[in-house]
Amino acid sequence: MKKIITLIILFMNAIVVLANEEIIWQRVCENNYINPEGIVGTSDIYGFSFILKSFNKGQYEPVNGKKILYTLSNYTIDCSKMKYKIGVIDSYGYQDNFINGDYNRYAKFQPIAEGTAVSEVAKKLCRP
Repeated sequence: MKKIITLIILFMNAIVVLANEEIIWQRVCENNYINPEGIVGTSDIYGFSFILKSFNKGQYEPVNGKKILYTLSNYTIDCSKMKYKIGVIDSYGYQDNFINGDYNRYAKFQPIAEGTAVSEVAKKLCRP
């Protein structure tokens, strides 16, 4: 329960920051960006939590007839096991309007696939 509350607080803080400040997003790989200021070390595992901004390159279907321009997803990576999970995914349209949100409280860690945005972030954050 403590982990869930911590994730919710982190994500709510990220939303407030996104709404009140101009974020400097840095490119991770094609169509994927991260805000380095929002990277947080986890306290229960050797890992990190961060928000990934992913622009739609055809993988996101419209929701309720509204086209998705990008998603903001809260990832947690476990550096010792090279695994990740996604907790929150919010979708936004072409006028930065919120379209849909999903909180995956049952998310389980899964292996990080090579060549993904998450693998690029893990290469930068995780030390062997």
